[in-house]
Amino acid sequence: MNPSSATAVLGPARRATPEPGEEGEPVRSGVELEPEEPPGWRELIPPDTLHSLPKSQVKRQEVISELLVTEAAHVRMLRVLQDLFYQPMANGGFFPPEELQNIFPSLDELIEVHSLFLDRLMKRRQESGYVIEEIGDVLLARFDGAEGHWFQKISSRFCSRQSFALEQLKAKQRREPRFCAFVQEAESRPRCRRLQLKDMIPTEMQRLTKYPLLLQSIGQNTEEPAEREKVEQAAECCREILHHVNQAVRDMEDLLRLKDYQRRLDLSHLKQSSDPMLSEFKNLDITKRKLVHEGPLTWRVTKDKAVEVHVLLLDDLLLLLQRQDDRLLLKSHSRTLTPTPDGKTMLRPVLRLTSAMTREVATDHKAFYVIFTWDQEAQIYELVAQTVSERKNWCNLITETAGSLKVPAPASRPKPRPSPSSTREPLLSSSENGNGGSREMSPADGRIERTLSTLLPFCRPGPEGQLAAKALQKVLSLKQLLVPSEEDSGAGPPPEGDGVPGGGPRSPTQTQEIREELLSLEETIKQLEEVEEEFCRLRLVLSQLGENTVSQPGCT
Repeated sequence: MNPSSATAVLGPARRATPEPGEEGEPVRSGVELEPEEPPGWRELIPPDTLHSLPKSQVKRQEVISELLVTEAAHVRMLRVLQDLFYQPMANGGFFPPEELQNIFPSLDELIEVHSLFLDRLMKRRQESGYVIEEIGDVLLARFDGAEGHWFQKISSRFCSRQSFALEQLKAKQRREPRFCAFVQEAESRPRCRRLQLKDMIPTEMQRLTKYPLLLQSIGQNTEEPAEREKVEQAAECCREILHHVNQAVRDMEDLLRLKDYQRRLDLSHLKQSSDPMLSEFKNLDITKRKLVHEGPLTWRVTKDKAVEVHVLLLDDLLLLLQRQDDRLLLKSHSRTLTPTPDGKTMLRPVLRLTSAMTREVATDHKAFYVIFTWDQEAQIYELVAQTVSERKNWCNLITETAGSLKVPAPASRPKPRPSPSSTREPLLSSSENGNGGSREMSPADGRIERTLSTLLPFCRPGPEGQLAAKALQKVLSLKQLLVPSEEDSGAGPPPEGDGVPGGGPRSPTQTQEIREELLSLEETIKQLEEVEEEFCRLRLVLSQLGENTVSQPGCT
């Protein structure tokens, strides 16, 4: 075979005869016909040449041929989408132009990009004959630099909207018999090769997942170092493009879900609430936020009250949604902490994560606490997942999301150094809301929670533990100034009647040092007094906690 023969290397450029039209339909012009798929590498190479090549070279050429053949098939599929679906839908007025653009975004640009890549591959095969030695430059020209960035942009645009496109097309077929008949007729054409429209929409995403595998295989079977480096660089570019497109797909799917939730969101309870903490959420728009995680949880409001909620973890909020028919309610719930009339607290369904922390529930491995603090107030929510792994995932995601927020809450303080018991038990030692614990919960448990909320401001590290040592150091410094050691003043006691330890008057420098040390000691003692006052308040709170727990069986 003559390598310069384009027909021998590439195969025929177009079908021998045009595809006949349907009855009453004119025969389609040549512009609607796609090129024949190029032949495989083994169909072109003479047997004696094939047997003379090393196995790695044979494998390399086969993968390059697969890249070329599958690229041609992909271009053909994109043209089917354009010729049999996109253009007829536009001409038939099935969708408004802007809506049709959202169903087939950047389709023309994708066809142009993939066709150009295919032309370069075909040209390289034509120039090289049976064995393509260099392919790395062609791959980098497609996937790296400005061309690669443009390809990433248009493929992200197309792939990110494929879920929206499939849903829109499916809904249109249900609503309009005429559109349903049009789709069925188009799918019956030979060019569709028995594929349905819903099978063709994801074709671009499928192609993107194939590129890294093909290029990696080419690189593994390339011996020349410089060429191998180019191919591996192109493969890495493909992986980066795929990662970017996958993220764009996830972001768009999350946005579509948030739009659906926003449409169903019922804010009536928030708008009627007089709670000042909820005033900023009366016109809540969750579509302006990022969805981190979602799922069903059980919200244990009290011992006798549990609410099934669908929880949305956004980039700065935690939403507890109650399903009611097709609506999603944001509804506060009250919980009685003390038997007095003013002993109720409102648990809000919208919570900012800037001060959030999570803790396990000792008596239920599927449950966890989420604790929120504002100034001197704290609220504790008990949520139950369906499995232990889900509980762990929720705790990790809430902690990570809260930690990523740049603006800390005013009352959010670092955790204190844990005691041996606190490393084994959660913040609350028993299930407040009746989850099968070993003992019955008393009405005083509400006061326990309130007391624990009062304790939260004390949970902070600080220099208090160093104040006593600092004061002692000041005393030792003064002692050295006022009563010198035996090494400084001799082995015997000071002379009687002198009045000055050490046997002589103090110098002005010594007097100034003593004055500074006394002032510093005075300041340290004042700080110790503040710690003592705080300790008294803490002891009072702990005594209240003791009163609540003394009457409960099993407590000492």
